[in-house]
Amino acid sequence: MDRYEVVIIGAGPGGYQAALELGDAGKNVLLIDKAKEKIGGTCLNVGCIPTKNYLHNAEFISKIEHFIDSGVNLQYEGLDLARLQTKTTALIDEIRSGVVWMLDQSNVNLLYGEATFLDQQTIQVDSKTIEFDKCIIATGSKPRELELLPFDGKQIISSNDIFTLESLPKSITIVGSGAIGCEAASFFNAFGVKVTLINRGEMILSKEDIDVAKALRRVFKRSGIELINSASIRSVDKSAESVKLTIESENEEKVLQSDIVLSVSGRIPNTAALNLEKAGVQLDAKGFIEIDSSFKTTNSNIYAVGDCIDTPGLAHTAYKEGKITAYNIINSASRQNIHISPSTVYTNPQVASCGLKESDAQKEAIDVDVKKVYFKANAKAKILGDDSGFAKIIVSKEDRTILGAAIIGVEATEIIHELVFSVEKKLTIDELRDVIHAHPSVSEIISYL
Repeated sequence: MDRYEVVIIGAGPGGYQAALELGDAGKNVLLIDKAKEKIGGTCLNVGCIPTKNYLHNAEFISKIEHFIDSGVNLQYEGLDLARLQTKTTALIDEIRSGVVWMLDQSNVNLLYGEATFLDQQTIQVDSKTIEFDKCIIATGSKPRELELLPFDGKQIISSNDIFTLESLPKSITIVGSGAIGCEAASFFNAFGVKVTLINRGEMILSKEDIDVAKALRRVFKRSGIELINSASIRSVDKSAESVKLTIESENEEKVLQSDIVLSVSGRIPNTAALNLEKAGVQLDAKGFIEIDSSFKTTNSNIYAVGDCIDTPGLAHTAYKEGKITAYNIINSASRQNIHISPSTVYTNPQVASCGLKESDAQKEAIDVDVKKVYFKANAKAKILGDDSGFAKIIVSKEDRTILGAAIIGVEATEIIHELVFSVEKKLTIDELRDVIHAHPSVSEIISYL
């Protein structure tokens, strides 16, 4: 039987970041995942990286008219999906090779197979039995499957299946209007697919600032995306050619027909196969692993990070959780994650936010000023061919500290970090305005506030 100081189950962002930190500190670490091709987790393989590579190409297509107007002779003859897939696969392989190299440099041991707990300090991986002093569970999450929309990988697909489509559909219905659904709508719409986006609530991107969500809704409508709010699915009828959804929206029944349906109604933690009860690890009412503020589970020798716990399901949040947990193991500490995580949505235009929303301030009766400035005043945005959108900052009236921010517009996912720092370090609006921004730059929009 093998024994390790730390065993980590799951080689996604949280898991492999913790492994690197622990390995660099001289710990005897074992990192487990189902296969080498799974290293990097959802983010690398079927999430952040391939999605953003697809969206980068879609953004270029949306600006073709801008380049033509500027004198660049372009001839666009449509998307070669097979070439995009090949390029995306090569990108994933290159990044994965880099991760494996870093793990090797940090002396992290790798093992491939299905892990399950035998007791509170023992796991089994296929035929191997392994003991540990400490363990980190970082098993991530998977797409939630709706009862009426079971995934078949062809006509009813999850976000994972986007990257294995053999051709673009002529039409698609997207069920779910969070970040994943809106990003998919942007991609398919850019390449001429008829997109219908249905939303269970009253507004797309319901977790974002309401002004930003409304602005993106206007962009989607102008681009021809059909939006259906307050919708519930009543029945599904599949044929060889299409999928028909009968839905109810605002007390009216509608039938939607499209080539395929993309169901993106949230994600669920990957914990079912772990036999957590044998490890003394409890789940909360929503199925996430219960943790304390330092990422310890109900078994004090076992920690959990990433999408399998009820924190923001973001790769960058998981990276930080992995780092903090490794620190706590190395130093027998109880450090918490006190940092601000930005929210980023790579639609066209991009959306990003951090900290307090204006609606939160109203609910909590916090007296605030709302500062807003539009990209139409920004020279670099015009040069880049997209001066739509705005930046919005929430400022405390009491002491002028920056409490939150929301941006919709070009490079919003890059600009947001200056505001993340400002919120986390409790900078005032006056201190932020004092910073000299390069001109012309997109980020100088912050200096206009």
